[in-house]
This record gives sequence, C-alpha cells and structure tokens, in this order.
Amino acid sequence: MSAQLLETDYLIIGCGAVGMAFADVLLAETDANIIIVDRYHKPGGHWNEAYSFVTLHQPSSFYGVSSRELSKGTVDEVGLNKGLADLASGSEVMAYFDQVMKHTFLPSGRVQYFPMCEYLSLNEGLNDGVARFSSILSGEEFQVKVNKKIVDGTYFKTSVPATHTPSFEVAKEVEFAPLNDLPKLKQARDGYVIIGGGKTGIDAVLWLLENQVNPDHITWIMPRDGWLID
Repeated sequence: MSAQLLETDYLIIGCGAVGMAFADVLLAETDANIIIVDRYHKPGGHWNEAYSFVTLHQPSSFYGVSSRELSKGTVDEVGLNKGLADLASGSEVMAYFDQVMKHTFLPSGRVQYFPMCEYLSLNEGLNDGVARFSSILSGEEFQVKVNKKIVDGTYFKTSVPATHTPSFEVAKEVEFAPLNDLPKLKQARDGYVIIGGGKTGIDAVLWLLENQVNPDHITWIMPRDGWLID
C-alpha cells in the first residue's frame, strides 16, 4: 500500500488541551497550515478516557483555548461547589473541544485533523523532513513533509487510572477497578478502598459520600499528605 503524501507548516501530535491551545494560537497569530494527528476518535486527549463524574479541577474560565471561552460565567448554585465559579464536567469539556475543532479549526481551511491515527516515533518517523503516521482503523500510512516544526502535544504524557496499570500488587480475591467502573456497580460492596491522595482520589471519596455510602465503609490510602490551594 503506497503512503499518501501531505505537506504542512506544523505537524501537531495530540489533540488534547496542549495541542489544541498551540494550534489555536498559530491560527490567530500566523498564516501557517497545520496537521493534527491524534489516536483518539474525538478531540480532548485524555478526557476521552476520564471517569463519567469528573469535573475540571479549576474554574472553567482558566481552561481551554484563547479564541473560545469554556466558562459560562456562572456561579454554581448546588452541590459541593456551591457559591464558586463553575467547574465544567467532563462531557462539557469534550463538547467544548469538539466545537473548537468543528467551528474554529476546520472552517479556517488551514487545519487538517486526523483522528484515530498513530504517529510513528521520531526515531522511526523522521527522515529528511518527512514524518509518518498511520490510521489505526485502516492501516493506511501517511507521509508528511513538515516545513517548520513537529510539535509534540503529548509531551507531558497525561494519563488517567483507566489507561495505566497500577504500581502495586493486587491480590486475586480483591475486586480492583478504575474510577470509571464505580457508576456501573449493580449492588453494594462490604467496603470501598480508594488508593491515591490526589484530586482523582478526592473525587472518588466525594462521589461515594454523595451517593450515601457510609463513611465507615470507605478506606482511603494516601501515599503522602495533600497540599491544596485555597
């Protein structure tokens, strides 16, 4: 199968918050052409894998790309965030990035978007200014002549519990699962053990409490003290 040949000024790897923010600035401040390659089927990066009850861990006004505001400019009136600036849910963040792609990036005529595609590593893929990526679904290969820069929007390697293996042993008799599976439970458990003291662990504990789980039935293992900004 012969590779399809493409040419662009910037090749951005990853269509998450970093890659999209960089592309947004390029569109606003240059006349560059852009190709975005991403292994997920929709824009949003690791948000594609997030647990269903996730929200932003900061006010919505602080997140997203410069050209389109995510925040509704509202204050939450119910829930644990009552009285504070709105925190977008995971589904709202996904819808936001989808709108940025459909209504800002693609209509510009300067962005080509290739979802469900795997970028080949620099050692394999970069040769005389030509990069390579392939479709996960069809296996079709693309070669890209990059005139200016390859930008790795996945540099920080953001991951969520649903996508990586634990760094500890799990006994065979233990029912072990990522947070994504909590809303899928069909019956009560004798107890719940949350591992991790970050925002994800906090989200898990709060979700259980909000859903009437007895606090005495929750065990929280925190590797270190949490330091949070008030």
